[in-house]
Amino acid sequence: MRHVSTTEMIQRLSGLLGTDDLNGWEQTFVTNLQRFVSAGKVTELTDKQVERLDELHAKHFA
Repeated sequence: MRHVSTTEMIQRLSGLLGTDDLNGWEQTFVTNLQRFVSAGKVTELTDKQVERLDELHAKHFA
């Protein structure tokens, strides 16, 4: 399986914004992650944020 970067996972999940595929919490989480990407601060995500991102990405793209 190919490694997917943090930024790529966020971009993929961003494509689900505004759909019923993400619940309210997930919509907010992905929107906040987009802000990290826009600010060039993806490397500043906490371990917990990265863990939740991995879980959410696997849920929709595994």
